[in-house]
Amino acid sequence: MDLKLNKTIEKFSIDFDLIVDSINNYLIMWRDSSQRDMDETWKTTIECVNSLAKIAEACFAYGNFKDNWEYSNFYQNFSGPELIIKSLKTNCKYRLGIDNDGIYICTYISHNDNIRYMGDDFWKSLLDLSEYKGFIYEENEFTRTDRTREFPQLFSANKSMIYRIMRKYIFDQTDPDFREGSSSVGELKIFLPFDTDVEEIIREFSTAFKIMYQLNYKLWKVSDLKKK
Repeated sequence: MDLKLNKTIEKFSIDFDLIVDSINNYLIMWRDSSQRDMDETWKTTIECVNSLAKIAEACFAYGNFKDNWEYSNFYQNFSGPELIIKSLKTNCKYRLGIDNDGIYICTYISHNDNIRYMGDDFWKSLLDLSEYKGFIYEENEFTRTDRTREFPQLFSANKSMIYRIMRKYIFDQTDPDFREGSSSVGELKIFLPFDTDVEEIIREFSTAFKIMYQLNYKLWKVSDLKKK
């Protein structure tokens, strides 16, 4: 039993009804275009974003990170608002938002040029994250067509997340046009449907966010040490 997580849930339980109501109000407003008054739309959107910020604060509280956060901005995507969470220590960004089907938290694998320095504990943590309900790994950037045609056998299998990450990393590093920090090996996301209980959302997101942070921190730390 994770006592720290239970205490976090208890602390933020006072906001559960507000979180549910504000997100539901946003969804109702967005699905009924006849009710879209500009002022009311903005008010409802901000209330929804504030609820996403409450969920983020629960993640911060559980993780007890030695870091500070900037989370006052958001993207207004077509399918819903997306809170931008920035670590002031590592400069890594995370996003917590809603779309047509549910709520999610995600991050790009940052400082991925340092993957070659990662030990087995890094990959174990990544596999732990992949065990979460609603986990999605997305390759947002793909290897150039001429290179995939050169090595078709390496692109005929896509089942393993770790294989896909390493494939993207190696092809980037061996590309003569590659510039350090110019590409991404992918995005990590936890997605939960709207019928998920708020307590479960906070449980899943808090523990998943901690793993995401630790992964990005390990990659960032290599670059940080190089500067010293």
